[in-house]
Amino acid sequence: MTGELMDVVNHANAVIGSATVSEVYERKLSHRIVHVFVLNQNGEVYLQQRALTDSFLPGYWCTSAGGHVRKGESYEDAARRELEEELGLKDAPLAPLGSTFQFQPDEHQRHLQVFVAFSPKSPAPNKAEVHKGKFFDLGEAIRKVKSNKQIHPQLQPCLALLYENRERLKESLIFSPKTERELSAKSSK
Repeated sequence: MTGELMDVVNHANAVIGSATVSEVYERKLSHRIVHVFVLNQNGEVYLQQRALTDSFLPGYWCTSAGGHVRKGESYEDAARRELEEELGLKDAPLAPLGSTFQFQPDEHQRHLQVFVAFSPKSPAPNKAEVHKGKFFDLGEAIRKVKSNKQIHPQLQPCLALLYENRERLKESLIFSPKTERELSAKSSK
């Protein structure tokens, strides 16, 4: 992972170069990150606990899947890749949740894009990346974030965005009975 190339971006999120993950963090270069929330047919959100062997924030709770956007990769392609790598979910309907936003709790600027995916199938966590995961109702997820000290710093603003959009999501295709029937039919083949 440390040798993987990422796009370096400016304040406006325009690509201005590339660097390895190690260089990005050593030099605090602005870069792109993607997060995905997986929702099930009950509208519950899946949160993962990062692998205990992870070099950054091991054992911390985070979004369903997430990671760095690679050099030349779109946010959506990165979201799909992370869903498959971390949770074994392929071809899940995916929708962006708002626009990209800046996350800068320190001197290191990151541009985040959050997506929502719907899956009638339970995730199959990759043990090299995910210690465990669980579906929570949204209120329970928010309480977990507020009470648990082992929370990835990007989870709170991402979860707040999910909460702000909860009514729109209920009305969207992601929750429509037709979509659910089609997905269930696909997964049973």
